[in-house]
Amino acid sequence: MATPPVAPSRSLPRGSPWLYDVGLRLFEGLSRAARLEITATGLENVPPGQVVLAITHFGYVDFVPVAIAWWARRRDRLRFLVGPRPYRSRLLGAAITACGGMAVLGAPNHASLNASVRALDAGWSVALFPEAGVSRSFTVRRCHTGAVRMAAATGVPLIPVGVWGGHRVTTRGHGTFGTRGRGSFRDLWRAPIRVHFGDPVYPVDGDDPERAAARLQHAMQRAADAAALDFPLGQPAGAWWLPAKFGGGAPSEAERDIWDARDAMNGMRPDRDKM
Repeated sequence: MATPPVAPSRSLPRGSPWLYDVGLRLFEGLSRAARLEITATGLENVPPGQVVLAITHFGYVDFVPVAIAWWARRRDRLRFLVGPRPYRSRLLGAAITACGGMAVLGAPNHASLNASVRALDAGWSVALFPEAGVSRSFTVRRCHTGAVRMAAATGVPLIPVGVWGGHRVTTRGHGTFGTRGRGSFRDLWRAPIRVHFGDPVYPVDGDDPERAAARLQHAMQRAADAAALDFPLGQPAGAWWLPAKFGGGAPSEAERDIWDARDAMNGMRPDRDKM
């Protein structure tokens, strides 16, 4: 059994463990009501104590199965780094902050990186999505360097986490309440979701951040592939939720990059929102 994490200090007053627990119980209750089949593998790869979790981002709710699986095994709360879009809603942003979430502010002052390092120094585990946005191809996009830099600065293990199946519930380009079978909450009932925790990555000071981030990208893809191999629905040819490399109907990586470039031109993915 993993040893308990270091008790967080009082240097990070924002966020309430009680509110985090309430949110977690709500998600657990919804999962039971919808009879979600959440299966976590690879947790034996995770060393005891605090870590940085680098999570794939194929669906909007990929943080939920990770938080549930992490609490079930480790009895540990995570501080999630969250992109700026949810904070555009005052209510949602306040709820995220109250539960211990931290906004990604990015350049020029890297305030979110500094806050994450302080959280790690205080004994928390931190979770983030290094791709900085949902990948339409359902393969891991280029990772930004924040995860490897915070792990290198603190010496905390960096754990690649692959989530597979959550994107069938709700994801980019598919309506949240749309037609069943096309990625919506209508597919929530008995949805299988797999979470795989990969082998730790140990960036160190002096590593080139871009090269370290590229290694992390490959490690995250291996974790996603491991989760997909255990998926009970298999790999049906032409399925919209399956990557093109597996014969699915999702956009290819080249097509995804074109869409991402269009988003950047339209101001939907500004560099200041990345870390």
